[in-house]
Amino acid sequence: MFKAQILLNLVLIFMNAGTVSALEPDTTKYMGTEEIEQQLESLAERTDIESDYSDWVEELNLLRQRPVNLNSGDENELRRLFFLNELQIKNLLEYITLYGQLASIYELQVIDGFNEKVVSQILPYISLSPFVTERFSFKKALRYGEPDVLFRFQRVLQQSKGYANVPDSLRLANPDAYYLGSRNSLLFRLQYSYKDYLNFGIVGDKDAGEPLFPKSDTLHRGFDFYSVHLFLKNMGFVRQIALGDYHVQFGQGLTMWSGFSVGKAAGSVVMRKRAPALRANASSNENSFMRGAATTIALGKFDITAFYSNRRVDANLLAVDSMQAAEEMVSALQLSGYHRTPAELADKGAIHEVAEGGHMAYNGQRLRAGLTLFHVDYDLKFQTRDELYRKFQPVLNSNTYAGFDYCFNYRTLTLYGEVSGQMHAGLALLQGLSFTPDPRLAFAMVYRNYEKDFVNNFNAAFGEGSSTNENGLYMGMVTSPFNEITLSAYADIYRYTWLKYRVDAPSYGREYSLQLVYNLSRRGDVIFGFRNMVNPMNVAFSDGKMNQVGESERDYYRLQLNYQAFPWLKLQSRVEITRRRAQGREQESGSLIYQDFQIRPENKGWSAGFRYLLFDTDSYDTRLYAFEQDVPYTFSVPAFAGKGSRFYLLLSSKLSGKFSVSLRFSQTWYSDRSVISSGLDEIEGNKKSDLKIVLRLSL
Repeated sequence: MFKAQILLNLVLIFMNAGTVSALEPDTTKYMGTEEIEQQLESLAERTDIESDYSDWVEELNLLRQRPVNLNSGDENELRRLFFLNELQIKNLLEYITLYGQLASIYELQVIDGFNEKVVSQILPYISLSPFVTERFSFKKALRYGEPDVLFRFQRVLQQSKGYANVPDSLRLANPDAYYLGSRNSLLFRLQYSYKDYLNFGIVGDKDAGEPLFPKSDTLHRGFDFYSVHLFLKNMGFVRQIALGDYHVQFGQGLTMWSGFSVGKAAGSVVMRKRAPALRANASSNENSFMRGAATTIALGKFDITAFYSNRRVDANLLAVDSMQAAEEMVSALQLSGYHRTPAELADKGAIHEVAEGGHMAYNGQRLRAGLTLFHVDYDLKFQTRDELYRKFQPVLNSNTYAGFDYCFNYRTLTLYGEVSGQMHAGLALLQGLSFTPDPRLAFAMVYRNYEKDFVNNFNAAFGEGSSTNENGLYMGMVTSPFNEITLSAYADIYRYTWLKYRVDAPSYGREYSLQLVYNLSRRGDVIFGFRNMVNPMNVAFSDGKMNQVGESERDYYRLQLNYQAFPWLKLQSRVEITRRRAQGREQESGSLIYQDFQIRPENKGWSAGFRYLLFDTDSYDTRLYAFEQDVPYTFSVPAFAGKGSRFYLLLSSKLSGKFSVSLRFSQTWYSDRSVISSGLDEIEGNKKSDLKIVLRLSL
């Protein structure tokens, strides 16, 4: 039945494709967002954990709220558009210098590197208003600033095991068998901003299961997590000031990078990171940020950044007996952000983290270079781990890091890289190259060598896994030989020089990707994608005495249609199939199919989205991911494993010029089980329903 449905959808896709070619071009073009969606799907697949994408959401929200003014002529401002490559930014700046400020969006298409698809992609994030240099004024910021208030409610409608209504005596006997709070997840956010000069915000977040107003006087009342920030920019020679919660991002992320970072994904090539030095943290992510103060000042061609962070972080504590007395040690940092049971609350803010350092950057016409130095201290010692794969990893309680990064541009060639060292431990190196000999052709290459004794919790450099014990070469290419066709491909070959978790010997891996996008018309495109991944894995001998390292190989095939059927209706169809082969196991497969409708009537103040999806996989190892539209300030990239279906309905409406509401209902139904999930999240039954409501007031 399921395979028949796949064949039917394939026929419908190609029937739609034939219809498209017969239609006249419409003034409302398809606005492609596939690259963003594929980046998030790739990230979800590689982390294999429930991720908080609010950093990424906030980055896109800031671009929408404060679009990049292309007429500013400011290269740093243009680099906020991470979609653009070096050649596109260079050509845009040269065009403005020669011909003056842009008067129309159509003018972009005469600039080398900007075709109709690129313009459509960046359109929601840019403006072409006449640019006038303005001096920052607190008086103007307080008078003309824009407040924005958002409240989000979320709840799984089925009751899981952790919320069972039991007598207090049972809870006291086994306190960690039940959640302390309700099933409601709540978030509020207050933002106040003035152009790109000032941003102030407060965020409060309570996850499902965390108490808000507990009956017990021993528990904290209110939201479980609070974040406050004040961020100022472009105040004369003071480029940036950050107070409260903020992000620090230097170079290529090898020495210091807090917050979200993208990697390899189908449809694009890896480009050098555009490090802003400092960035406000306005997300609900409870781990990846700094808390304290930081500033960047400009001295001619030099930018100097200094930062200080002092915060408590979650950790698992152990009591260890010593010769004198028992002392506490840390077994591991806890990154989930959940504080729903007494055991999880015991991990909350268990240790003290102090990080301080700085970065000095030289900004030349062709050459940019920077030096980074920072030190981090924890007030408790980390337990020495006995696992063989951790043999060379240093203890984390006190570390000093130093790094050098650079970027050199010559015409259409860009060389960039970073080298980082950990005192009394290992080194890490990243070297990248991007080459755009023609606006229709771009190459990229990245080599990395992260030694097995280099460990840094503050980095987000390019790689297959964490930036340690990895040596690899990535090569990618994007070309548009014809207006209707865009072809992208990459190959990433890497090796682990020492053991890894569940890999008991040095090993190799590789990944190949090929994607072809065929533009049917101004209204849409068809995507054909193939990806092959080979990862090392342990294979147990029959006698059970020793593991052998084998390979797990997966193939992915994707066919997707994106079509703007009418100015008010966008359709998206996808079929994806995966196959997995592993030594000593039978071949497994999985498939996914969905139809998506997005309705946005012109000048009506409301929109709607609906998706129906079917999935059928042999195991969790053949799971598939699909990006979903969601309420504001939220992204959803669920994993699909087993057999079943899923649908969601998303409704958004402006109730007035300043007040809006969004509602999303989703439900996953499984045909191969009667119990969903496990542990305290176990749900009796085969359905899981989720409700989200967002209220937003923009003054």
